[in-house]
Amino acid sequence: MKGESQYDVLIVGFSMLGNIAALLLAEYGLRVVVVEKRQLSDLLVSKTARIDDEVMLMMQQLGLKEALNHLVYPLKGIQIADKDERLLLEFNHPTKSSFAPLYGFYQPNVQRLLQQKALVNPLIKLVLGTEVEAFEQDSNDDLQVFVRPVEQNNFLNFKASYLLVCNGQFSNIADYIDIAVEDFKYNSSVLCVDTRSEHPLTANSYAQTVYNAQYPVTRFLQNKHQLRFEFQLDKSTLETAGTPEQVRKMLDASTDGLLQVESAFVYNFRVRMLSDWWLDRVLIAGDAAHVMPPFLGMGLSAGIKDIYNLAWKLNLVCRHNASASLLSTYQQERSSNVRKLIQLNLWIKRLFKSSKMRWIKGLVPVLPKRFKQRKLTITNRITKGIVFPPNQAKETVIAVPIMDEKGHKTTLNQVLGTYFGLLALDENPVDALLPDSIETMAYSQTRFFQLTSKTKRFQKDARYSSNIYDSSGALKSYMKKNKARYIIVRPDRVVYAFCKNKTVLNEAIRALDCSLSLQKNSNPLNI
Repeated sequence: MKGESQYDVLIVGFSMLGNIAALLLAEYGLRVVVVEKRQLSDLLVSKTARIDDEVMLMMQQLGLKEALNHLVYPLKGIQIADKDERLLLEFNHPTKSSFAPLYGFYQPNVQRLLQQKALVNPLIKLVLGTEVEAFEQDSNDDLQVFVRPVEQNNFLNFKASYLLVCNGQFSNIADYIDIAVEDFKYNSSVLCVDTRSEHPLTANSYAQTVYNAQYPVTRFLQNKHQLRFEFQLDKSTLETAGTPEQVRKMLDASTDGLLQVESAFVYNFRVRMLSDWWLDRVLIAGDAAHVMPPFLGMGLSAGIKDIYNLAWKLNLVCRHNASASLLSTYQQERSSNVRKLIQLNLWIKRLFKSSKMRWIKGLVPVLPKRFKQRKLTITNRITKGIVFPPNQAKETVIAVPIMDEKGHKTTLNQVLGTYFGLLALDENPVDALLPDSIETMAYSQTRFFQLTSKTKRFQKDARYSSNIYDSSGALKSYMKKNKARYIIVRPDRVVYAFCKNKTVLNEAIRALDCSLSLQKNSNPLNI
């Protein structure tokens, strides 16, 4: 057995989710080691193909948005049509940012970019061709993780404060630590086919499902030359679904264009959710914690939001003396959103087979378009956990354009960085804080911002705060809508509190202090 090394987090799996987890944790300054049994080239496969606007918000935080602009295709929402191309239902995804509600993409292109970013990061160590065999907690409460190179009998030993499991629905780590599974009693298969055209494609800007075709299919653009097909299979076509002949037959039945097949695979899934996503020093995310049907295409987005929720909490626990109990809020905050997505997926599948679809189809010629349009809200809303007050649902703050104190155009997302943010409208927020509140904000890694509204002259005040200018007026409107003079934003861009006055602001900070359980025995970063 070779010598051990100490890390903050050991990540199991380096697919897209594990790769993003490594990048985000390193962004917070955590030392990360990633264990993956495959090689880099073997990971460049096309499985997932959609993300939403909240994921793009996080990608912007990682400095990847500009590079991704050339690799993703904006989508407006979801449509359900019949084989005669008549629109039956349209689900629009509301968005509060400049991002599109959804994006299609070709996974190998995006994953190659993520891999390159991780390979040059000095805080990320990548161990390929190896898999976790066992782990145990040592006398210092760290995890000793035993890793074996594939087809070898020698072991590597890593010491990590936490283990983060990101290796998909077939992960066996939940079995290893005996976590119960909730079975939704639905399993099926989808044939995913990625195609390319020599000429620009003219498909619409929706992920469109043709529910009553010979082979029911969801199709959407990944870029101007690539089109994704997701065929819903029955038992009669499952056996031959992966053969080139069957793939060609299904494509020819769904499109008139001459498309070259780039990849095709059958995705088998069983809808389930673990009863515990956090146990001692083991954290489980993405498909390893919850598997949902692919009809909405939100599986990867849900996993990335898991990581986004965890990263700032792991940062405070590992580097800033917050209580480990903070990690218990991870599942508390994320499970309701995941459950809702699972239920929406199952509802859409049942809708295809219900009498409602026949009723809607019969009325298509006479129904105005507005009666066929529905809002499908998939925003990650938090009702329990680190929010104030707990019974008021909070959601991700808008990525509005602003100007920084040097007059440069930027966004609220970019100026917040990896910190908590306290924003005050037309005043310095420090002036509203009691001494205990200032201490809590400093230990929780908070940046202070004086927001000058569009209607007022830009006033600079550099006393412990930065100045930002609401050049579009969007942020002031957002605060006014929520009756807020001050807002506290978490590092994952979830609004912790809307505060109408100084009293509510200081009450919210006292509650935050209790929730984070910060040990104030060292110098905080911001003092």
